[in-house]
Amino acid sequence: MSYLTPGNVILVTGATGAIGFEIAAQAASAGAIVAVHGSTRKSVVEAQQRLQGRVNDAQLIGAPCDFRQAGAIEAMVAEVARAGGRLDAVVHCAITGASGISGVFAQADPASFGTHAALVLGCFEQLCFFALPHLAKQGGTIVGFASDAGRFAAPRQALVGGAFGGIMSFVRNLALETARDGVRVHCISPTFVENTPVFDSYVANGGRVDSARKRAGLGLPRPTDIAPVVLFLCGPGATRITGQVISINGGLAA
Repeated sequence: MSYLTPGNVILVTGATGAIGFEIAAQAASAGAIVAVHGSTRKSVVEAQQRLQGRVNDAQLIGAPCDFRQAGAIEAMVAEVARAGGRLDAVVHCAITGASGISGVFAQADPASFGTHAALVLGCFEQLCFFALPHLAKQGGTIVGFASDAGRFAAPRQALVGGAFGGIMSFVRNLALETARDGVRVHCISPTFVENTPVFDSYVANGGRVDSARKRAGLGLPRPTDIAPVVLFLCGPGATRITGQVISINGGLAA
């Protein structure tokens, strides 16, 4: 089943990662024009090649952008809208953030606090700001990604949860503001996602993976479980839905 309108232009940030790539691939399969973002031109070219291998007639726009560079997000959005002739959806899957922010708060480095918040929340806010004028022309969708750490309290997650909780609150408030322009805004909030590098690192480092698998009665999700939800929210079947924070966690938490 296709949830997207063929010819729609969708920007997927972090399309070089496991979840973003799956969203980009399914969007391309549905006939959308997909702008493929990665932090470097090399990573974008490689992702485009993989996408062409999976979807023979994929219509792709390369969108390399280092979010840490001033003005880069604005320039990327403008170029995607120019190359595609329009912009219908933005899906923000890019992993941003400072290192060393997980763990006991009292042992964290306070110098990283502002940097982390700026990368996690600030970059998403900039992306929305520069995309909105394009999306409002015909009505469109923004889908951000957070983590269930922003919804469910846990030790050693104060900084992570705070930043992702900020994304969730921002999405809900922005959704009410932009509804008058026909723009919908949502947030997808996974916990553990199998078949991703982050999940593999948890396994390698002896994380709480076995316990999570046992508690997730439906099974932990994979990128293939997440992409259809995202594309539905971006499509014509969801034109009366906005401001939703959707946990995709296989029943790990509710």
